[in-house]
Amino acid sequence: MPHDISDAILSHISNFAVGLVIRELGKGSRVLGSGVLVSIEGRSGILTCGHVAEAYEHLPEVGLIRFVVGGQQRRVLKLADTQTIIVQSSETFSEGKEVLALAFTSLSADVASSLEAQGVFLNIEKNRARMEAMAPAEGKHVDAMLGLIAEVSETPFIEGREFISPMRGVLHTRHVCAQEKGLLTVKAMPYNLHELPESFGGMSGGGRWRVYFVEDDKESRIVATVLCGIASWQIDDTNIACQRWDRIDQALVPAVHSNIRI
Repeated sequence: MPHDISDAILSHISNFAVGLVIRELGKGSRVLGSGVLVSIEGRSGILTCGHVAEAYEHLPEVGLIRFVVGGQQRRVLKLADTQTIIVQSSETFSEGKEVLALAFTSLSADVASSLEAQGVFLNIEKNRARMEAMAPAEGKHVDAMLGLIAEVSETPFIEGREFISPMRGVLHTRHVCAQEKGLLTVKAMPYNLHELPESFGGMSGGGRWRVYFVEDDKESRIVATVLCGIASWQIDDTNIACQRWDRIDQALVPAVHSNIRI
């Protein structure tokens, strides 16, 4: 994939992406997972996978990491001002591939407004329309995922009176190799294999995007971007299981509509 389109993809989807961390007293921060800023029928919040939300929903706060360049890349989200909805079909992943585990954390208007100063909430209704429309007639597409990776994030260190925890977001380009019962299996591209971490811990909850682009003699240009799923768990060293779009649309969205008031 051309380098310029990789830069364009990263620049575009980083507007919607967040990393989630837990601050540990005297130890800095620990990578928890990833998420996507979305708007569901007027409700702005964070879309992630169930086990990530279960890890933070009863905490007083969670740290948010932004992947955009410049500005305030880190902030603390007070969870007392939020409401989290978790939709799942079983308690653990051990019951097999039919597990459904998605979550949405609704944000207050003030918090959403401050995040919009540096990012974008993906409109789920407009994303649905793009999903239902035919793919662009021209150009190519690539599947990409953006999220935190604990393995490549650096060890916390002390600077003055503060713990500094360097976090790294990673863009992975992948392709879908299997679809079954609402789940996608996405496999790393061959040219990425030498750069892959042993564990994708931290990517859970990150968006799985399909990016359509065209190329000419001078540049590559993005023509459409669609959220197609949410990363859930690592199958092996090259494959990640993702919740497919229809699970977001048919299970999570109705639950948000029923349980979270505007």
